[in-house]
Amino acid sequence: MSVSKTGEETIVSVPNTPTDPPLLRESQEDPLVDRDKKVMMYTQSCDSPVTADPPSGESSEPPEEAPPPRLNLGTRLSRRKLLVKRRRWIVDVEFALALAGIILMVLNTEFYINGIYTLVSLPSITIKMMISISTIALLIAIIANYVTMIQLRMIYQGLFEWQLVMHTCDWVCLFTELIICLVHPLPGNVVIYYFPQLGSPHLVSLDAILSIWMMLRLYLIGKFMVAHSHLLSDTSIQSFGALSRVKINAMFVFKALMSTNPGSVLIAIMALMFVVDSWAMRTCEIYYDPENPFGGFPSSMWLIAITFLTVGYGDIVPNSYCGRFISVITGLMGVGTTALLVAVMASKLEQTRAEKYVHNFVTRIQLERHKRDAAADVLKSGLRIWNLKKKKNKGRGRKLIHEQGRLFQSIRKMKFAKNEGARLSESAIGLVEIGRTVFWIQDTLLDMQKHQNDTVDKISALNERLASLETKLDRAKKVES
Repeated sequence: MSVSKTGEETIVSVPNTPTDPPLLRESQEDPLVDRDKKVMMYTQSCDSPVTADPPSGESSEPPEEAPPPRLNLGTRLSRRKLLVKRRRWIVDVEFALALAGIILMVLNTEFYINGIYTLVSLPSITIKMMISISTIALLIAIIANYVTMIQLRMIYQGLFEWQLVMHTCDWVCLFTELIICLVHPLPGNVVIYYFPQLGSPHLVSLDAILSIWMMLRLYLIGKFMVAHSHLLSDTSIQSFGALSRVKINAMFVFKALMSTNPGSVLIAIMALMFVVDSWAMRTCEIYYDPENPFGGFPSSMWLIAITFLTVGYGDIVPNSYCGRFISVITGLMGVGTTALLVAVMASKLEQTRAEKYVHNFVTRIQLERHKRDAAADVLKSGLRIWNLKKKKNKGRGRKLIHEQGRLFQSIRKMKFAKNEGARLSESAIGLVEIGRTVFWIQDTLLDMQKHQNDTVDKISALNERLASLETKLDRAKKVES
């Protein structure tokens, strides 16, 4: 260290050595001390006007964390394939667990309705405990499915933070699925007070409502079909959808099924709704109104059928609040399914493009024929009216009126044929047809130009051969001479 004085100022110079203050050295040796403590300790230890340069090759600020390396295309595709297989396997597990829980619930309900055992007996409690175990496993599978979905999105978008790919609608869907699959009949007998329209309030079991709620797990059938659809598993379709900015999701698969097999899809939905709603109606009426004479399964099927078809004869009505709620849901679903059925039938009965062209062509021919016939009738009627006006017979007034009526009728027919022909021409030719015709003409012109160029090349080659032949003939003549 050297000290120099210039005037009144004193300058203390410290050589560039790798030594640091002891407090800073201790903080560097301890990895648990954060950066703020390091700066504070270094400031406290260096309160004197001593300036020291940091060692060469070292920075005063701690190094920033390097971002994770970006995966190449091959690694991303391989991970995507593994995640798609894992997600399909998880969906299979969800479907199996949901189906097992529904089967156990139906067996427990039927055994109780038929009087085999009570809700507090050991077999009933055992079956409900099995339902609870399957429900817990189902909830875990649902969460695992969403985790796999987040990993797939991270690979698609090239991100490394899961918060960036998890949106509000995803959280809403996750909690909705968890709530739907969480509700199930608990072991034992949970009772509530029921206030019927006729009679005094009494305690009833809550198992009927909880059992019917479990039927909402049947939405996993659609999830199972979507997971096993080739539209989601095929990589080429996913890539084409990404390039076309089309989301290949469950709604896309449902629309594809409705466009390819609409009848099968609607029949399956109607049959499933009919069976489930009939069983739910019977369960509600037996649990909460056991004195109802129409609480059997055939009566419930008839009630659901007339409600679904929005007929409602009124001969059978539900007495319990649960049964009435199911009737309202059945009516709404019946209206929606009927609308879909009408739309599908209308699309199936619609003519194809080729059929429209043939029909329009035949109709135009008929209209032109009617137009010519009407024009000929106009000329005939005009000549007859001129002849009648020229002659001065006594009965010509009635004939003149008759011919004038035929003339006006022929004129109306001719105008009608003309207007129908114009309307048919406007409906038959659209922008799509014009565009396709233009593209077809362009392709035809390109083909003709290509054939013309080929013909020119062939003619040029023939000319060259003719020139070479003439040269050889000239040489042959010179040799002979």
